[in-house]
Parts: sequence; C-alpha cells; structure tokens
Amino acid sequence: MADTTYEFEMEQGRATLAARDFSAAYQHFGRAHGIGHDVLSQHLAAHRGLLVTAWRQRRPDRILTQIVFLSAAALFDRSQQK
Repeated sequence: MADTTYEFEMEQGRATLAARDFSAAYQHFGRAHGIGHDVLSQHLAAHRGLLVTAWRQRRPDRILTQIVFLSAAALFDRSQQK
C-alpha cells in the first residue's frame, strides 16, 4: 500500500507541477517524501520533485535547501552501506 500511495503522491505532484500549481505540487512531493523516506530511490525522487518545483518557482532558498538535502541523503545512505 505504501508504494501505491507514494506513486499516487508523486503522480499528483507531477500533474500539479505541470499545471503550475506550485503550492499543491510542493505538498504532494512533501507527502511522497514522508512516505518514501526509508527507500533511498523514493526519498531522492521526492527531493528531486521538490527541487524542480523550487526551480520553477524561482525560489533560491528552496533550491539551495533541496540541493543540500539531496546531497546529505545520498551521502548518509552510502555511509550506512559500508
């Protein structure tokens, strides 16, 4: 069920982003992030969705935040695998 809910939120995020409803897109990607947090590929995909949303909004603060979070998530996961 979690994968289905995750995919639903990601799809809704992409759809609302395409419709330029940035607030709704950010909310959907945020929910997907919470659901997919324990699966690295899902976690990173949600952050990429948040990053694209921030980019399209031209929000430097959110862009920088997402770049930091993406980097930290990737580094943290690699350190856990060693």
